[in-house]
Amino acid sequence: MKKIKRLFTSGGVAALSSIEGFKPCKKLKTLYNCDMKYHRKKLAFTLAETLITLGVIGVVAALTIPTLISKYNEMVTITELRKTYSELSQAIKLSETVNGDFREWEYSSSVVEARTFAEKYIMPYLSRSYKRCTNNKCYLNNKCWKKPNGDLATDVSCSLLNSYIYNNKTISFRTINSSCTSQGITFCTPIKYVEITVDINGDRGPSIMGKDVFNFTLFNYTYKTGAWSTSSVCPNGEHYGLHLGSIAGYWGGYCRNLEDMFSGNPGNCKIDGSGYDCGLAIEKNGWKIPDQYPIKF
Repeated sequence: MKKIKRLFTSGGVAALSSIEGFKPCKKLKTLYNCDMKYHRKKLAFTLAETLITLGVIGVVAALTIPTLISKYNEMVTITELRKTYSELSQAIKLSETVNGDFREWEYSSSVVEARTFAEKYIMPYLSRSYKRCTNNKCYLNNKCWKKPNGDLATDVSCSLLNSYIYNNKTISFRTINSSCTSQGITFCTPIKYVEITVDINGDRGPSIMGKDVFNFTLFNYTYKTGAWSTSSVCPNGEHYGLHLGSIAGYWGGYCRNLEDMFSGNPGNCKIDGSGYDCGLAIEKNGWKIPDQYPIKF
């Protein structure tokens, strides 16, 4: 810098001016190039540089945005699932203050009585504004939800559903009263429970079990004797009451580990399974989507 200043003060301007594009500022004490065209030429990006930069940004966005969207959808799903779980639990507790212990409620396998059960014991305490789904198209224009592989569920529960719309969600009930007589067993305790299925997206879709549709069971009998196998993994009746998952999970599945949700007992949280215990898998994984979860968000 000192050398440049000596050139400037000792008549070296002509030498510097010989540099292509250089134009000295005569009114300034410090040596500057006052040719703005020179600055614009040197500071601007070429078209090729701009296109390369945009290309890199596009590649990075293509790699990261889908992951961010997926993580966001997972977060929304888990938040809404936990909220629904809490709403159902509170509704049952509130109903018990009016209708007594849920173990003494009237359970039946009849479709009509299942509607009575829902409208007497659950729905009034779940939402002040609910309505029956009367057009049999409660799950994205279908009577029933879809399995994890996208096929329409065709199991018996779909024909026995009593469905309702509340808080932009769809909820369905199926009550079961499996008596000893119907099983042809002389010594047992009747198994009574309610399958509660909730579409947390309502009619917005995609209405896929394990993605936006989840299964709950209100189980009113902690079995320890009788014809049903006593569960050594649930010796204290941990499967009693309201829980995520299907009835299969209550024959010990509820007390098993996370891996059993995907294989073994109950083992239906898989792409070619019913997906009924996928919600239970999320709960068992600390309310996070497990790595081996079969459904992508």
